[in-house]
Amino acid sequence: MQDNANWIQLQTDIKSYHQPLRQAAETVIDEKVSNYPVFVAYAGDDTESVPGIHLMEVPTPRDLVWTVNVTTLEELVAKRVVTQEKIDPFRKVYRENADSFCFLIIDEAGGRFGFVAAKA
Repeated sequence: MQDNANWIQLQTDIKSYHQPLRQAAETVIDEKVSNYPVFVAYAGDDTESVPGIHLMEVPTPRDLVWTVNVTTLEELVAKRVVTQEKIDPFRKVYRENADSFCFLIIDEAGGRFGFVAAKA
């Protein structure tokens, strides 16, 4: 359960940041960069290796600061975070969660995908 602690807390941490997240996702789609924007939330010091473009820092009351980048499914495939055989299943799950933000959370427990309701 400890592996999910940061994921569960992230959902609360970003509540006041829904508007800039929504704007970033809409920009990725509207500019025809991708139909699959993904936010990367990273808790750590080595932010250079995190995929995507820096979007914001999200401080928390727990002595943890999330670095949030925006990326795309296509970049994650190019960087081999998502393998070729997982592209179609990823797209299916993404479409099923169309009213949510897709996050790749990276912390000491590793990396995992999840969806956060886009309603503030």
